[in-house]
Amino acid sequence: FQGNLNKEEAKEFLDFLESQEAEEFLSAELIQLWSYKLKSGEYNWDNKSLWEKLNHNKSNYARPYVHRESNRKRNWLPWTRAAVVFLAIGASTLFFVNRDKYRADQEQELLLDAKLITHYNPAGKKTKLTLPDGSSVFLNSESKLTYTADFQRDRSISLEGEGFFEVIKDPAHPFKVAANGIVTTALGTSFNISTFGPEDKVAVTLLTGKVELRQVGKGNAIQLVPGEGSVLSRNDNHLNKEKVDAQDKILWTKGVLKFKDTDFDQLTATLERWYDVEITVQGSGKKQLASGTFDSSESLRNVLTVLSETMNFSFELNDNQVHIKLN
Repeated sequence: FQGNLNKEEAKEFLDFLESQEAEEFLSAELIQLWSYKLKSGEYNWDNKSLWEKLNHNKSNYARPYVHRESNRKRNWLPWTRAAVVFLAIGASTLFFVNRDKYRADQEQELLLDAKLITHYNPAGKKTKLTLPDGSSVFLNSESKLTYTADFQRDRSISLEGEGFFEVIKDPAHPFKVAANGIVTTALGTSFNISTFGPEDKVAVTLLTGKVELRQVGKGNAIQLVPGEGSVLSRNDNHLNKEKVDAQDKILWTKGVLKFKDTDFDQLTATLERWYDVEITVQGSGKKQLASGTFDSSESLRNVLTVLSETMNFSFELNDNQVHIKLN
């Protein structure tokens, strides 16, 4: 190509270009070069404009015709084939780019039509989520979180189960969590909400910032400051709060399982969620209270062994079935 070949070398090169080997080699090289250019972003074409050109007035396309043999035919054949390959790759790439964009648009439309986004954790699973506004949520097992597709405009969440929230400040868009008829409102703070308690009670614990708790359909409301907690329901006539160990309330986000004067029913319900098992209990003696702290590496068998010694029960563990016999 630089004009440095002698006559014999040039003839040999031209013979090579006319061979099947050259056609396969050049086609592969063109494909590789084209793919590299696309991935590197070096080609920034106008997809819409090019697509319109490919589809514009198909009646103007060249029509098939019989081409007579000529002495120059073979010299152009490899390059013609290469050009066809090049154009085919370009058209195919454009098709897939537009196809993916079309699919993405469809998915977005479906998302907006659905209007609600839901995250659910079954028993034995815990996750950390990042919300569209940048706030984060630790979602406990057997818990569900629901919010609208336009969350950044309406920062309202519905919670079933338990979640720990770290909220990004946005005074123009208050952050609200509704759970069992109780709405917790925050501007920028971190707090824990649990609906795992008895009688549809909602337990709210504040770590930082400030939140307001309000019963749905009622004018009653209280505000919490860091280190305070409240356990209430939509039917309570009086809203109360108290000082709590806030860090204890979020140990579950670090994989730590802690019981402190926990009744037997609450103990078994927690173990079922934590380890994704089914527990049956035989005998009396449920009035005993459980206490103990277990890290994330503790197996269910170890936890039950420790608790059985202090609470006087025996157990059998088979796969995801646990049978407890109170002595």
